[in-house]
Amino acid sequence: MATDRVSIVVSKDESDGFHYPFSASCHPKADVVQRRTLHWVRRLRLTSDSRALSRIKAANVAQLAAWLLPSASMQTLQLASDFTAALFLLDDAYDEGQLSLDPEAVAKLNEKYLGELFGYVEADLGDPLTRGLLDVRDRIKGDHPNFFLNRWLSHFQYYYEANLWEANNRMRQRVPAVDEYLMMRRFSGAVYTYCDFLELLLDKPLPLEIVQHPLLQTVRDICNDILCWTNDYFSLGKELRSGEVHNLIVVLRESDRLTLEEAVARLRRMHDDRIEEYQDVKEKVLALGAGEEICRYLDAADAMIAGNQRWALAASRYSGLESLAAHAG
Repeated sequence: MATDRVSIVVSKDESDGFHYPFSASCHPKADVVQRRTLHWVRRLRLTSDSRALSRIKAANVAQLAAWLLPSASMQTLQLASDFTAALFLLDDAYDEGQLSLDPEAVAKLNEKYLGELFGYVEADLGDPLTRGLLDVRDRIKGDHPNFFLNRWLSHFQYYYEANLWEANNRMRQRVPAVDEYLMMRRFSGAVYTYCDFLELLLDKPLPLEIVQHPLLQTVRDICNDILCWTNDYFSLGKELRSGEVHNLIVVLRESDRLTLEEAVARLRRMHDDRIEEYQDVKEKVLALGAGEEICRYLDAADAMIAGNQRWALAASRYSGLESLAAHAG
């Protein structure tokens, strides 16, 4: 294995929060990639807001990419880090301010960004986020097969559509039902785009009969759920302060008339049950064949799940979990 793909392993016993039957690792070049990502943000002038740039620095998007993809090449890690920076800026645009309450404006913005990404409309290069997102798209297009780009774009499209769903809920002051939220949360988190990046860690693409097999789709679904549910857990304090209802703990509290403490306990049980299911499904996937590549894919999915928590525990973007007790009930 090349030296730029050697990761630093952290035992699960060293972490707080959720526990996993596999370890987290961090790519050792995260600091180098972070500097390059900040240079990329400045070079493309993705934001003129000093607060937004400070939030990207504080969240340390390269650390997130490094925990999610510890065995990535430097090229793939840089791509994931730069995409994460653009996604954080996009997330803040959709989730905060007047846009978050205006479904009509969100729908128009979706048409613009998706049209640009898919090449249906002329790109507005005066828009900073357009510049960043097209740069990421073009790097994927130049370095990987077209089928990978098409799949990645289709998963990214779901993220935009989920933002419209959220804006409609906020405008109507509506807390979604649990089943609806669980389905839509998979799309609002953009996690499927990161599951796509897992394939870039392999020496060759998985064959179609494996990559589209329902069992491997279940692996991706569970990976998505775990990342999103733990994100909701770690971001709860922040979202309670802002009044955001798109959080599984809030949804469980409202739907089942629970106290906040009871809703947190429910999420933790759901999480642990999902991990047990994940372990069972992985065994069935291994029985499909595909040799060493499928083993590496599953190992990478393990690392993504465990690594996401390691980043979330440290990221100042999710500071405020300590306020759980104060808000309980």
